Amino acid sequence: MSMKAATIVAFFTLGGLSAALLGQTPARGAPAPAGRGQQPTDLKRVIFEMQDSLGMLRGLQQEDSVRRIEYWGTTGAVAVQGRLVPLEKFKVSINYAVPGLRFDLTYGGQRDVRVVAGKYAWNEGTPGGPATPVPAAVNDRLLDLWLTPIGLAKAAAESAATRVTIESGRTVLTFPVAGAAVKAVLNALYLPERVEAQRGGTTGGGTIEIAYSDYADLNDVAKADVFLPRRIVQKRGGATTLDLTVDTSNTNNPYVIMPVPANVMKAER
Repeated sequence: MSMKAATIVAFFTLGGLSAALLGQTPARGAPAPAGRGQQPTDLKRVIFEMQDSLGMLRGLQQEDSVRRIEYWGTTGAVAVQGRLVPLEKFKVSINYAVPGLRFDLTYGGQRDVRVVAGKYAWNEGTPGGPATPVPAAVNDRLLDLWLTPIGLAKAAAESAATRVTIESGRTVLTFPVAGAAVKAVLNALYLPERVEAQRGGTTGGGTIEIAYSDYADLNDVAKADVFLPRRIVQKRGGATTLDLTVDTSNTNNPYVIMPVPANVMKAER
């Protein structure tokens, strides 16, 4: 056999061996798969499956790469002064690293922008417009951020107190976040389906319940294989406080910032 032929044979032999090994070895950092028909109760594996199903993991190291998202629509309702009013449009912008959330909604011909960034919360008539400090709303709004599906996955992964159980055949995660005890029920694909949060709080209190359904990649142009629920229904104390149908999202880490106005900083001191 010539030297050239031997080199080619060696190349394909090693290539085949590498392919076989790659097909048998899970990604570094990824838990080994459970046996067929088994429902895993290993916490690390459940969180991995949850993050993977949401589309948060990227690269050879399977790292959480979703830091900022936005989603919006024109169908929904929100509770205002105890009454559910129809929305003309809404947009939710989240930066999980801050952590910060901007909920920009329009109803009855007026715009209502609710913001939280770290330890500050305020309201605006327009994004970046005059700000009204609402320090009592900080915990409420941070909890809203962490109760989003991606927020749940991040909070569950971060908390040392996270536990996993099986209830009525469903995988359930429990953990504390933003002053609340959270229970997240996952569907067969490990996507958050029902969430309960027990909290004290000063601007709501009681139990928060959220139902998520109809997950899809809702990006209109640049698909990212990041899956968000199209339908979001939130209740507080048994009464519906938010009902959203999401039309479109941007999960490609869009530019989302929440600069804290000077008067809001002063009000917090």
